[in-house]
Amino acid sequence: MSPEKQPELAPFHQQVLKAVELISFSESVDESQPKAFSSGFEESKKEAQAMVERQDIKAILCPALKNITNDAYDLANAITPLLFGAVIAGTIVVPLNPVFFGWVAIVIAKAGAASLCQGYDTGNNS
Repeated sequence: MSPEKQPELAPFHQQVLKAVELISFSESVDESQPKAFSSGFEESKKEAQAMVERQDIKAILCPALKNITNDAYDLANAITPLLFGAVIAGTIVVPLNPVFFGWVAIVIAKAGAASLCQGYDTGNNS
């Protein structure tokens, strides 16, 4: 990504937190109620579910998730700077999209950080 087109972390992070709020609300709405979302909403969820299983993503996230609660907002606060930085640096290729990052936080919250990172070697033998 060229330097003049790089997004800034702080506004992006705020958008991720708003996405977490929207997703959390949408998940609590009665299934029988119609939902009006953009076409990429469910696709972002599926992509996030697949992404958190990747070993390169676990290498970035799991060390930071050791002491984080399974609250989606806490998780979003922990993972957004890590994933954002990795995307900007070119270390990983994932959508730089606040809704996608929001789904990543929600997926981890639902799975549980400990469960997601179970068996992942963080460099210690505990």
